[in-house]
Amino acid sequence: MFKGVLISFGIIIILLPIPIVHIVGIPFGPFIGGYYGISAASDSTASSGRKALVFGLWTAVLMLVVFVITVAIVDNVFELDDKLRIITWVGGVGVLPFYYGSMAGLGAWYAELKAEG
Repeated sequence: MFKGVLISFGIIIILLPIPIVHIVGIPFGPFIGGYYGISAASDSTASSGRKALVFGLWTAVLMLVVFVITVAIVDNVFELDDKLRIITWVGGVGVLPFYYGSMAGLGAWYAELKAEG
């Protein structure tokens, strides 16, 4: 399961810097990563929904770590004022990991449901 999450995480990170696919790649990168990353999951005894949920949770945890480090660096380097600091921490650490995890989970779930029938 964790190998698939790492594949998904790699796809998300790879799709970020490509200028040609910025508009499509960033919002749909987690879904695409989840779709292809779940194929590396070896636990076949769990239901497709449970595997997708665990996959999405691991992706969200990894993205949370990335966003906490990134926002902490940006906060310290640019010395943000209080309002911008709150927006950056809430948006970057509170909202984005949830978005990435849920989209990766949906992509994984779609791939699993497609493979079942």
